[in-house]
Amino acid sequence: MFLPIRLYPLDFRREQKRFKGALALVSDDRAFSADELAGEILGPIEAAYFATLRFAPRQRSYLLGRYAAKFCLSNLLPELNLRAIEITRGVFEQPLVQVRANSGFGVTISHTGSLGGALAYPIGHPVGIDIEVIDPARYQTILTQLSELEKRLIETSQTHQHQIATALWAAKEALSKVLTTGLMSPIQIYNLAEFRRLDSGTWEGLFENFAQYKAMVSIGSSYAFAIVLPKRSVLCLPDDLGQVP
Repeated sequence: MFLPIRLYPLDFRREQKRFKGALALVSDDRAFSADELAGEILGPIEAAYFATLRFAPRQRSYLLGRYAAKFCLSNLLPELNLRAIEITRGVFEQPLVQVRANSGFGVTISHTGSLGGALAYPIGHPVGIDIEVIDPARYQTILTQLSELEKRLIETSQTHQHQIATALWAAKEALSKVLTTGLMSPIQIYNLAEFRRLDSGTWEGLFENFAQYKAMVSIGSSYAFAIVLPKRSVLCLPDDLGQVP
């Protein structure tokens, strides 16, 4: 059984070094059976956790994220059996890659609505990802969590304000994953100091309190994709990343 999936090989560059990674996006196909997919892709630890999930939306989002994570990892590792690549949880709920051979890769996972995504990266080069649905109805709620500077960045942008607000929120979420805190600390810690357009669909942000990181955000019609990575690293985002329906 396969779900609709896109795979993007990634090339991180930092000074004279290059690091391989992979990004996978999975679209929910309502025809798939959650129990059947779980039996095909989950290892024993994951299956035990999946059995505790009682609600169908949570089951499906968990499977979307795990399927995306295993798919991108399988393109970087010699292990092709998805059940043999287990994604367990750390003490802060961060995903941990467990595979028979020490892979040297970590993974960051996000899922929202009918889309799941994961990015595999070398563990010495931390990365966080977040995907958010662009929904004008959420605009006022997001504004309550933004700083005055961030609100001014929205007002002066040439893009629809609800799109920029969603992008800023996605950047904060992605940073919280790099830090393995989740959004459990005061939201002001993750404030952005700058947010500028690089091209028609890609933006770059810098943080007030974490100058060693930057956010790269692709803004499409339906989703905002944020990737947070070390500031001096270079990554070219796929052109169609923000166009996933």
